[in-house]
Amino acid sequence: MRMLDWFCGRWGWSEAFAARGWECVGVDLTEPPEVPKGCIFIQKDILEISSAASHHWGGQGFDFICASSPCEQFSVHGMKHFHPNPPYPELGIKLFEHTRRICEESGVPYVMENVRAAQKFIGNAVHKCGPFYLWGTGVPTIVPGGIGKGLSMAIPKNLKTREEITAWRRINDPNWSSGGSEKRKQITAKAATIPPELANCVADYAERICVDLNAGASASSIAGRQSQVTRTAGARTE
Repeated sequence: MRMLDWFCGRWGWSEAFAARGWECVGVDLTEPPEVPKGCIFIQKDILEISSAASHHWGGQGFDFICASSPCEQFSVHGMKHFHPNPPYPELGIKLFEHTRRICEESGVPYVMENVRAAQKFIGNAVHKCGPFYLWGTGVPTIVPGGIGKGLSMAIPKNLKTREEITAWRRINDPNWSSGGSEKRKQITAKAATIPPELANCVADYAERICVDLNAGASASSIAGRQSQVTRTAGARTE
């Protein structure tokens, strides 16, 4: 079976599927430092893929789709202490909705992941796994709990301003660094990677529903052939 991984990043989704023997095709703007075994990378901007080409990229030859579109523009809407007046997430919405349309038109089961604050702009998620919110037709009914991104800390309630919180984090948060630093970029990228617990849960569910779908398609095909044989035999006896 084959899985299409939009915005593959650090291959959080693909590694779980590839470990089960799936062939995974990852698509992203930036080429990753390495490509895991069982995976293929294609450097492409999803916005360059039109709706008319969605069948080729979404459904043809693929059994399941995973997509984790960028969450940065949505995330600031959930951090009012640091961003009291965040800009409208125009690009975030555009990327999410364009990807969702491709997934829907493909007819293939899919899971899209983003942050809680995105719900305000793209609709309520089907399910959530800690800070990872899930949309799509292939979302498991049961997901693991107790998963975090590793960046958040319990900030004292007496700290109200951005300056007070930043000063406290400089001293107490081992992950703290200035927003534009290389260290911060690496920490943020790692935190945004789909955790193995969630990826494995979705991969397990994908295998079950794809087996059921393939079995149903085979049964329909057999029934169609049997019906054709019956009609042919009937025509010969007339």
